[in-house]
Amino acid sequence: MLGGVSPKALLAGVMVACFLVSIPIWLTSSPEDKQHLAQTAVKKMVETNVDLLDFKPEEKEELRNMLKPEEPAKQPDFEQTVWVKDIIQTIQPWVSDESEAEAIARWVYVYSKRSNLSPELVLGVIAVESRFDHFAVSNVGAIGLMQVMPFWKDELGQQKDNLLEIETNIRYGCAILRIYINRYKTLSRALGAYNGSLGRMKYPNKVFAAMKRFKATDYGI
Repeated sequence: MLGGVSPKALLAGVMVACFLVSIPIWLTSSPEDKQHLAQTAVKKMVETNVDLLDFKPEEKEELRNMLKPEEPAKQPDFEQTVWVKDIIQTIQPWVSDESEAEAIARWVYVYSKRSNLSPELVLGVIAVESRFDHFAVSNVGAIGLMQVMPFWKDELGQQKDNLLEIETNIRYGCAILRIYINRYKTLSRALGAYNGSLGRMKYPNKVFAAMKRFKATDYGI
């Protein structure tokens, strides 16, 4: 799984469609070139067939603002402190290092609140996308906890952003998901857009199931 693109749902279709014209290039390419070709093909399909990167000017401006780093509060509020402590214990099956678990929980809370998302929704996406491995890289180059494609940096972010960093990855993932919710109005459709499977329920249902592990009480927007 990856933020905005599903390898199984999209990459297979891209490769089949481009098979005849790409074989000579693919066979003579290095592993790095193959990954670049796959990323380019996925981005092209998203642009032309799924229409997920066709942002209006106001959407671009909102997304750029959400992609700006957030300084953590010097004194976390009581609700954040309690929530983070609880989630650290909950995600320990995936993240055994307590400091890493604390960083994930803290930034999930910060950026979910800033993007007006349920923190449990963000955790559900992370569980499905990467199983909380912040070093995860998919076969088409999607990166980190929320499996964000690098082309998002080219579109609306900054080249210097490191998507393997916990804070950066969660910031990108939350911003992208919020834009899709604003556009598609329902959480199911927004999750489908995030995954590259707009209109299908397989991926949203996986996220909803994962959210139960984090004591989610609200499955709406």
